Amino acid sequence: KWVSEQTHKIQYRVLQSRYRGRTTCPDCRGTRLRKDAQYVKLDGRSITDLVLLPISAALEFFQNLSLSEHDMAVADRLLAEITNRLGYLDRVGLGYLTLNRLSNTLSGGESQRISLATSLGSALVGSMYVLDEPSIGLHPKDAEQLIGVLRSLQEMGNTVVVVEHEEKMMEAADQIIDIGPEAGSGGGHLMFQGTFPELMRDTATYTGKYLSGALDVPVPTGRRPWRNALELTGARENNLKNVSVKIPLGVMTVVTGVSGSGKSTLIRRILAPALMKQLGGGAGETTGKFDRLLGVNGQVSHVEFVDQNPIGKSSRSNPVTYVKAYDTIRTLFSEQPLAKARGYKPSHFSFNV
Repeated sequence: KWVSEQTHKIQYRVLQSRYRGRTTCPDCRGTRLRKDAQYVKLDGRSITDLVLLPISAALEFFQNLSLSEHDMAVADRLLAEITNRLGYLDRVGLGYLTLNRLSNTLSGGESQRISLATSLGSALVGSMYVLDEPSIGLHPKDAEQLIGVLRSLQEMGNTVVVVEHEEKMMEAADQIIDIGPEAGSGGGHLMFQGTFPELMRDTATYTGKYLSGALDVPVPTGRRPWRNALELTGARENNLKNVSVKIPLGVMTVVTGVSGSGKSTLIRRILAPALMKQLGGGAGETTGKFDRLLGVNGQVSHVEFVDQNPIGKSSRSNPVTYVKAYDTIRTLFSEQPLAKARGYKPSHFSFNV
């Protein structure tokens, strides 16, 4: 009773969050399906059994499903639709996902490929697909698979337009349009239109120069030494298989791998929330399964998590308000002679007035 009366205080919420966790429901096995639903079987499997399968295994089950002649007459169209949909998901490289995987646990690359699988499943002809940087965040292996999917859309009789920086994507394109030469007011001009080999020979654009090797990004020859590190052991959420890693402190560490390998889970679902909780923040944050996080005390004082979510809390937010620079700008304008004469306060120069 005393604890419940104190939960409005942040220090108690933080303390409780360290000893609170999630367990899998023994009745629904984490599927959120009613227990009654498990009584109905299809070839010996309940719907709970099916949603716990990876997409590739579920696809194999439905492809090899043995039904009576009467049942097949009823379910034929349904089975065709199921196998087509699962087949498209498997084709875009998502066969490892379980059917009950929550959408908010998907990485950016996984979400994009689900959208592409939906487009493939619609089987539209004579349409134009416009994609804005679909390969962003993808591993080179996944980028090649993505190119194959886009080619499939084109071969179905559609037009595909892609805004992209990935070299492999440009190489696969039938036509390339390069806009430049600089960003902002220095851009807005058509610099090149043609094929990839022609762009490689073009010396008037940054794109052509970097593709041909005339310009390149220098790679450091030396690496910064490090002594202390965070040690995360036993990470086993989603696709992670009891992973233990060291995160060196005072240097830059890159976590890479193919899409769906567990990068986002390791950092976003486990390391960041676990670190926040140890430092006294992140109350209520859900942390993935792991054993221990060592090396925090005295080494890290604050965590700033920067993700791809939109900035700001309202439709009027913009970069200058988000970084708090606009507060100073408003104060500066309110201190001008005319503003003082008219009694203008900093709030007079706010977007919210």
